[in-house]
Amino acid sequence: MIERKYRRKRRRRYRAVVIDGKKIFRTTLFLAATGIMIGVIVSAFGGGIKTSPEPAPPPETDAAEIAAEADNAETESAGVEDAESTADRLKRLAALALGFDPFVPSGAVAAEVRGAEIVNSYGIIADKDAPAATPEPTAEPTPEPETGESADRPDIKPINAAQNARYDDYRIRIGNETSYGIDINEMLAAPLTFDMSGEGPKVLIVHTHATEAYAPEGAQQYSRGESDRSMETSENVVAVGDEAARILNERGIETLHDTALHDYPSFNGSYADALESTEQYLSDYPSIRMVLDIHRDSVVYDDGTMAKVVTEINGKKAAQLMFVVGTDENGLYNPDWRENMKLALKLQEKIDERYPDLMRYVNLRKNRFNGHTTRGSLIIEVGTSGNSLGEAKYGIELAVECIADFLNGLR
Repeated sequence: MIERKYRRKRRRRYRAVVIDGKKIFRTTLFLAATGIMIGVIVSAFGGGIKTSPEPAPPPETDAAEIAAEADNAETESAGVEDAESTADRLKRLAALALGFDPFVPSGAVAAEVRGAEIVNSYGIIADKDAPAATPEPTAEPTPEPETGESADRPDIKPINAAQNARYDDYRIRIGNETSYGIDINEMLAAPLTFDMSGEGPKVLIVHTHATEAYAPEGAQQYSRGESDRSMETSENVVAVGDEAARILNERGIETLHDTALHDYPSFNGSYADALESTEQYLSDYPSIRMVLDIHRDSVVYDDGTMAKVVTEINGKKAAQLMFVVGTDENGLYNPDWRENMKLALKLQEKIDERYPDLMRYVNLRKNRFNGHTTRGSLIIEVGTSGNSLGEAKYGIELAVECIADFLNGLR
């Protein structure tokens, strides 16, 4: 178990992004050498490749003839396939060794700019047929900009950010920020590639941005003069993680909780620090199947209004939640991100069956967010900086009850 203790309560803002230019230059040289090596190998294996294209079969050729021609061509193309598979293997090994895809231009930069993986959505995530929520227009004249104390304390606006808030139907929707296509029904129908059988811990809860905190209970305004981060684990998302771990363990899902403040003292290095701890846990406990990275989102309107995503369930206010899934589109090594997406969709469906207004859109992102560590790695955004800690705890309680039931069905 990894423990990090901080005795003093401190509040701090983080802004700097540090880029190591020399390291990027060295990496670029290494990539150039790797590319040359792969090119030489591919050329050596593919020396006998024909450059003239084969004529296409006539339209009247039936399927059997096409299949026969394909079988005859299989032996002739064996050398080509060997060369291609060798190149693919080398690319995969290079990506695994470097931690990013050397054939994606942004990969080296993404690997160096640690602070670039900021998960906060800063808005309501919506798909192409659901416009993002914005403050309702008003016919009243626009007031003059406020100054002084009132300008530093914008209103907190409660909003319903449920994925189906604008529709009569209840179906899963994706806020897809990538170029990848997702077939929701196909993923829901496909089995997961892990189960929950065997002994030992099965779930690890971490907090890459552990100092993310919440508004005071009952607050109507948000104080800009104070940081929305706290070193005190009874006030930040670590407290939400405690609640999630408690429920999972009570329901028979052995769960570990890493309470380290990975975003302190360096916010830029938070994902690298969280990855180091996660890999240590996975080494110590190879039985772990899922890694849940619990965050708190931030939704701010153009006029400075701070939104809190909230619904009422059983007469009590609950912060709404959002699954975030990272991919490899920005170049970092993450070959199994579709397995993570599959899990997110299945959990979303399970929660929707019981609490149809609890979940926001499933958010698919270009960054990796350490999703490569397991085939069950997800980020969970619990409320926003406008929500109270009590609302966040209740929201995670309801969601994790459903998650535990789902995981128990995988035994």
